[in-house]
Amino acid sequence: MKKRFSIFNFQFSIQRGFTLLELLVSTAIFIILASVLVTVLFISLRASKKSDVTSLLNRSGNNALSQMVRTIRYAKSLDDPASCVPSTTQSSITISGFDENQTKLSCPAGASTAITSNSASLTDDTAISVSACSFTCTQPTTVDPPTITIQFTLTSKNQNNLVETTGTLPFQTSVTMRNFGQ
Repeated sequence: MKKRFSIFNFQFSIQRGFTLLELLVSTAIFIILASVLVTVLFISLRASKKSDVTSLLNRSGNNALSQMVRTIRYAKSLDDPASCVPSTTQSSITISGFDENQTKLSCPAGASTAITSNSASLTDDTAISVSACSFTCTQPTTVDPPTITIQFTLTSKNQNNLVETTGTLPFQTSVTMRNFGQ
């Protein structure tokens, strides 16, 4: 509905409302912008979840490694295996400190899914499981200090199989016993 009026011989037309084409175009633009925004938001949330899982695995693995390395490095003797000549790989090692207390570091066995130190879990076994765990002991001669290589893989436990909530990180380090035979 157009009304016409003139001022000083100029004619103006006043239009009320929008045409159907204008409404369709603006609705289409709004839908496109909204879908782009939702997609970006969804991708950033997925990346954040994946980052959280990776961070948890990294913190847990580094914490377990540092505790085991500290225990092995300052141990007085290696009790099990008794000798690392030739090199041996096993699922647990037993060491003694200067206080004559024994510490047994072991990989998961049976229903356990955590690396343990004297049966105390070094990882959060409610959120993380340990696999491919081993201790490799090498020693050039029986008088040389043994070097223990610790190797394990951490995997996140989750209730769903979404890619952003799963993760696996391998860990490996070697430590030489400083106080061996003293």
